[in-house]
Amino acid sequence: MEEYGNIKALIEVMNANGVEHVFFNPGIDNVPVLETIAQYNAEGKKSPRSILCLDEFVAMTAAHGNYMASGRPQVVSVHSELGVLQIGGALHNAQWGKVPVVFFTENQGPLQRTNWRGEAFDQNAMVRSFVKWDYQLGDNDNLVDTLNKAFSIAMTEPCGPVYLNLPREVFWDKGENTASSSPKAEIEEAPEADASELEKAAEILINAETPLIVTGYSGRNLHSVDLLVKLAESLSARVVTTDVRVNFPNTHPMAAYPSTHVGYGNPLLTTADVILAIDYDMHYASPPTVPRSDAKIIHIDIDTAKKGIPLWGKKPDILVKADSSQAIPALTDIIDRKLAPQRRRQLQERFDVYKAEHNKLESEWQALAKSHADKKPISAHWLSHCIDEAIDDDTIIVNQTISPAAIVAHQIHRSKPGTLLSCAGGCIGWAPGAALGVKLASPDKTVISLMGDGAFIYGCPEASLWSASFYNAPYLAIIFDNQGYGAIKGLFREKYDVDNMGADIPTPPDYAKIALANNAYGRMVDDPADVLPALKEGLKQVKSGRPAVLDVRLAPV
Repeated sequence: MEEYGNIKALIEVMNANGVEHVFFNPGIDNVPVLETIAQYNAEGKKSPRSILCLDEFVAMTAAHGNYMASGRPQVVSVHSELGVLQIGGALHNAQWGKVPVVFFTENQGPLQRTNWRGEAFDQNAMVRSFVKWDYQLGDNDNLVDTLNKAFSIAMTEPCGPVYLNLPREVFWDKGENTASSSPKAEIEEAPEADASELEKAAEILINAETPLIVTGYSGRNLHSVDLLVKLAESLSARVVTTDVRVNFPNTHPMAAYPSTHVGYGNPLLTTADVILAIDYDMHYASPPTVPRSDAKIIHIDIDTAKKGIPLWGKKPDILVKADSSQAIPALTDIIDRKLAPQRRRQLQERFDVYKAEHNKLESEWQALAKSHADKKPISAHWLSHCIDEAIDDDTIIVNQTISPAAIVAHQIHRSKPGTLLSCAGGCIGWAPGAALGVKLASPDKTVISLMGDGAFIYGCPEASLWSASFYNAPYLAIIFDNQGYGAIKGLFREKYDVDNMGADIPTPPDYAKIALANNAYGRMVDDPADVLPALKEGLKQVKSGRPAVLDVRLAPV
């Protein structure tokens, strides 16, 4: 085999930074990368595992899912500008998901190319708005030094994707690489929380009558889930969490109505007198629910800038820039120290009221699902209820449902850290590839991917299922098949009082046959009595090592 000095250096940098997989779609530029990895494997040397993805979109979504499950930085290799374009919306999702992925391509010539303005063609410009940093390697740059900088930027909180544009000669160079830095990137440490600001925050929260905690991604630190539970219990404060992660158990009495990326926020925001926002992003598309004009806002986050736009467009009363996993217990300790006995009794009374409301709501949702046990067509309530019954506490749910998102959030119970992962961005099709990446990161866990029929098709199912089968990374894909673009139809009705506008799919594809064509188990389910048996059979197939797809036909929206 050929000896590629730069590529050997690249592998050593990846090893030093804990990279376990290189997700790729082949091009002439990454041949040396793949050849060198194969050489390392043959010689028994440590090297990331190369994962062939039949579509670049799947390469990026698999890296996204792998990061969410493993917490490790990711690497994606695709070919030149066309691979970058094909990644498309998956990069948007990675940006909003704060995924530390270093992806690189060859620089596509010739140098005299221009755009329609007559300006020099800029390959990096295609992705500049969707990355933390991009760089085109120059003649005087050292690859290892540049890679270290890329990993440092990607992995420093708030994490995010970075893009490297490399000349072809870098890949094919057979000389030794001489680096001026060590192969491990230096990660910038998060600042410690300002104790005086936490003291002020504690006073405000203790005296609040209707405090509300909102969080989006604090659960990326798995131990933060229990920390947030202690804080909520100390304050008797409800918690609204997005479905991006298990930030707070939805089984807990202080868990408020689940908030999803669909719709216009949560009504509790309009009644809270104090909002404690921890690791929370405004959704990039949906208009936010506006808090009370007199509501005090306390914001704890590493990413306090939020792209220059304060949460809800309102300057917070208290801003604490810190790692939430450190700030939450510090704030809880201050609150416990400051709480007087009488106030503790008052907060316990509030806790009991919220608990009763939570239990009542839970009973109503369960009763609603069970009332649909014989309803035809199958309802999303019944399907979600059956999923909840079929899984265990360790099952990882990879969720990109849209129209039934609120139903899924109520009916499927997740309390264990790391057992719910979802997409913070808006590009549909994340779920199939993300499930592949999650399973590669968690080979001993059962992985179930929930999606609509649109997400299944957009997610390049042939590519994700083939890789899942080839690399022994089976997952169960459950399609909430409402036979149309349900979310879009809902917007039609809401905004324009139009019922359809061609958003139905009256004769949907046979998604089960797509599964069968890619070495996976496939089954279409249209009878509510078959839902639970089909789920059990699908899980049995997955546990035997075979990917599986259940196409569950729901009532058209």
